[in-house]
Amino acid sequence: MNSKETHTINILSSIIGYGVYFPALIIYEQLKALNYNVNIYSIERYFDEKATSEFERTKTAFKKDVRLVQIASRIPVKYTKKLSSEKTETLFQEWSENNTTHFLCFSGLWLETLQTYKKQQPNCVIDACRVDSAVSSTWESLLRHENLITNDVSFFNAATNKINYVLNIPEIEPLPYSERTNNVTIHGGGWDLGDFASKTEQFTEDYHVNLIVNAIQELSTENISLHANQPNWNPLYDDGFPPFGRIDAASKLVAKNYTKHPGILTVLSKSKAIVSKPGGMTLMDSLISETPLLFLKTVGKNENSNKKLWETLQLGISLETWQESEQKDELLQEMQSRILAIKTKTPCFLKTYTNLVANSVSYAAKK
Repeated sequence: MNSKETHTINILSSIIGYGVYFPALIIYEQLKALNYNVNIYSIERYFDEKATSEFERTKTAFKKDVRLVQIASRIPVKYTKKLSSEKTETLFQEWSENNTTHFLCFSGLWLETLQTYKKQQPNCVIDACRVDSAVSSTWESLLRHENLITNDVSFFNAATNKINYVLNIPEIEPLPYSERTNNVTIHGGGWDLGDFASKTEQFTEDYHVNLIVNAIQELSTENISLHANQPNWNPLYDDGFPPFGRIDAASKLVAKNYTKHPGILTVLSKSKAIVSKPGGMTLMDSLISETPLLFLKTVGKNENSNKKLWETLQLGISLETWQESEQKDELLQEMQSRILAIKTKTPCFLKTYTNLVANSVSYAAKK
């Protein structure tokens, strides 16, 4: 029996932030390339009409005032109340018809829904994968559903100061650090939060700045390159990764489609440093691109935890501390060397997960 052909894996994600959506999508593409029957779902696509409108308004408000994100990060939300009963019923029917045996859950917002489905299909395997080092508010119900989870395959663990897995992307080959030009990449995370763009002036004297923006803008200086995702691309309605590219001298975005990974990784893998908030995907970007982090102000307890983890492992440092140093280049080089060392000895997520699937399928067959 070929388990890849007869068993379906459903990856459950959320578009509340790219830190959940992008890793889930990368794993989806990698499993698909290995010929697994695999599907990916974002919970926001199953909201009712009212909740969908609220979600879009919230995104806009968060971009305007980062303080709202800090408040929201402390408030647990019962997402099952936002779901359309008709969409959920259709989804359950689809899962049953697809012979779903495994769920890989990247967002705690799915836990209540999975609890309901598990009562109908008790033999399905549900694995949890968190991309932040601490339990964020979106995973607050995890303790109530402890028995629901078969395996915890989370990437980071602040309690043990450990990186559990690395996400390897064959299509991304980081440039050796000694060959990278003096350039840094600055961005505000998936939702472009905070005043990150104002940090460019602190670098342009000694570095070329790759500034990731959320809309096409005019170039303000010769020592800054603007990059952006395709304007109006929306994961609520659009599939895959957003087209990404550089904004040219005529203020036109020259975008390219990326099918295996987010386009920003092509820029990060040639940079001397990433200047950003320490979100979960930013930590993963640091490992994938083998690039040190210079932290901007954190948002929420999960980012505080991520920052502490990277500082403890000496893979990143606050922007202010780095700027006060008289050995900036040496600090970056030392952090990059540690990233390489940790990446070399840390298990590959995809290999670990496919082994779990194979072993659980074999066990079920014997039973």
